[in-house]
Amino acid sequence: MSTIRERHWARRWAVWNGLLWSLGNGMASTTLVIYLAGALHAERFGLSIGLLTAAPYVAGLLRLAAPALMAHCGGRKRFTLAGFFLSAACLAAVPWLAAPGRLPTAAWSLAALILLWCLHHLFQYLAVIGLWSWLADAARLQVRGRFFGRRERWMFAGTALAAIFAGLMDWWAKQLWPQVPAWFPYGVAAAVGAGLMLAALVPLGLMPALGAGPVRKDLHPVERTNASRKKFFRGALWAPFLDARFLPLLLFSGWFSFSNGLTQSAQNFFVVRVLGISLLLSLTLQTTMRLGQWAISPRVGKLADSIGNRPVLIAGQLLTAAGLLCFLAASLGKWYWILGAWVFWVAYAGLNVCLPNLVLKLSPCESNGPYMAAFQAIGGLCFAAGTVLGGLMVDHCQGQPVLRLHDGEIQILPYLFFVGWAVRSVGVLLLLPIAEPRHNKLDAPC
Repeated sequence: MSTIRERHWARRWAVWNGLLWSLGNGMASTTLVIYLAGALHAERFGLSIGLLTAAPYVAGLLRLAAPALMAHCGGRKRFTLAGFFLSAACLAAVPWLAAPGRLPTAAWSLAALILLWCLHHLFQYLAVIGLWSWLADAARLQVRGRFFGRRERWMFAGTALAAIFAGLMDWWAKQLWPQVPAWFPYGVAAAVGAGLMLAALVPLGLMPALGAGPVRKDLHPVERTNASRKKFFRGALWAPFLDARFLPLLLFSGWFSFSNGLTQSAQNFFVVRVLGISLLLSLTLQTTMRLGQWAISPRVGKLADSIGNRPVLIAGQLLTAAGLLCFLAASLGKWYWILGAWVFWVAYAGLNVCLPNLVLKLSPCESNGPYMAAFQAIGGLCFAAGTVLGGLMVDHCQGQPVLRLHDGEIQILPYLFFVGWAVRSVGVLLLLPIAEPRHNKLDAPC
């Protein structure tokens, strides 16, 4: 049983870990990698965006095995540290292996970029399962929303600061050294991001282990033999899918992720190729959004502890869906409306805080790892499917910008944005059947 002092220091080091990791993530964001893919002269840019975004989530299905792997690695602390180290190492290899001329053709360079990006996220996803279980023990249920909100706040700050720096570095390089290849600033940013992610392992290593692992032998004495341990993990793997209370949240995870992925390629294609927005402006808009999320995250966590996670999730889902209406207006000729999308997307703070909090709230205290793994795996698979489908649709739109109907024709990109808004908004109906348990200081032991 962990002490109050151990949990206190675990929360402190977890915040420092989140800040350093987010600085690295901001330097090597998906947006930056998409621009790097464009610099590698990807012919099918829409599909390339889809693959870069979707491939890591397909590989992320392997996170279902995270609880079993944690046991074989000697506990969740060692497993989490190893996963984040391998993730940072893969990211560090991106600028070296994917650089033009390193491999025979640009297509090979792009393939190397996608593979390394996929492995970077795969190891990260596996490590995150152990980290969430670890953080659940660092904060008891009645204050967990506040802790998650505080940690998310510093992560938003770190990502915003690093993203702006990456954008300025790209701009400075093009102004001061115009002869430098277009891909080079992106590669340098990715390398710096990898270094910061490695630095984030230091506070993670200093966090108390809190004495909990993916399985507690006092609760499962049959684990004392190898055969019974395998039997337990087979049962734990399927437990989230057989839990009637947890299934509605899994269904929402799939719908939320698919609807988000469906318009990813259209959004990036519209910003990069149609409007021609620079990386600096694109990252500035993201930074503005994250500053808003930084401001409201602690309040969101406190609100979730007070009234529950579900009302906050419903409001957040409706507001983030409305961001696509701004893309719709911009695609119809009023480009400045696109700025409003990032204002609406500040509401993602509510989803980022409340979704993991609700997963842990609906999970058994002694075995929350399989539940978090199932939630993220289903969401990742559906996001990948939506993103690849959206990428193929965008590539099709390049040759056929209008959709011809029997009674006229409509522009395809505005149509995609409208459909994306409608599909995302309908997702709030899937939140209604979720029976969120209430708690107080007496009945919330974990």
